[in-house]
Amino acid sequence: MSTATSTTAPPTDLTPSTATDHRITAPAEAGAPAVPTLRIAGVLAVRPLLILALGLALLGANLSLMYANALVVIVDVVALAAVAVALRAEGKRLRDLFGPWRWVDLAWGALLLVILTVGFFASNFAANLIVYGGAPPMPAGPAPSIPLWVGLVAFLIAPLSIALSEEAVYRGYAQPRLQRHIGRIGALVLVAVVFGIQHVGFALSSGPDIAAKVLTTVFAGLILGGLWLWMRRLMPLVLAHWGLDLLFLGLPTLAIALL
Repeated sequence: MSTATSTTAPPTDLTPSTATDHRITAPAEAGAPAVPTLRIAGVLAVRPLLILALGLALLGANLSLMYANALVVIVDVVALAAVAVALRAEGKRLRDLFGPWRWVDLAWGALLLVILTVGFFASNFAANLIVYGGAPPMPAGPAPSIPLWVGLVAFLIAPLSIALSEEAVYRGYAQPRLQRHIGRIGALVLVAVVFGIQHVGFALSSGPDIAAKVLTTVFAGLILGGLWLWMRRLMPLVLAHWGLDLLFLGLPTLAIALL
């Protein structure tokens, strides 16, 4: 990504293309050795496999898949540990992905949240149009019954743990390293596809539900990956991702738990 500075206006703290210290440099750009594809694949596989196992376990126990909105915190911890181990092989630490905290990240996070919210609704609309030909059918029967602790964890903890884990795995670790092997567009698309596939475990109730969930999150993954290519800094994406999951995962789960 070019970092050319405009000659028509002085750089400011809110200009990602000029504030080069706000970027996380990808290994390919920094001249670092290429990371083995097997290691990248291993990190990418952790979340999809664990979330699928979680969803199947909940179905086997005859529990609502909404429990996964809280229990996913366990998956997040394991996935972050996997990234930390992979980074250690490069002589790096997990916190190196997120970079030093800057207060300007709050402003960028708010802007990216607006972009993500619009993008999420557009992604969901497109996916439902492809799968259902329009709006999805209303679920039959009463709302699922879940205990209060599920709602509280899904609201207070899961949005942040999901944002940290998913951004670390997909945009922070995998996407820049895959660029070295398959190019910028190839890495963007592949990571978005894996990001979508990981959501299969959250929608095991029916085939159309799985297809709609995967398509929605593939489209959303393309947006997130594109924003990372623009920003080259992970913390604003984490903040925006946290806000999105708080609004559209945490709050609805807590509301159902309080019914």
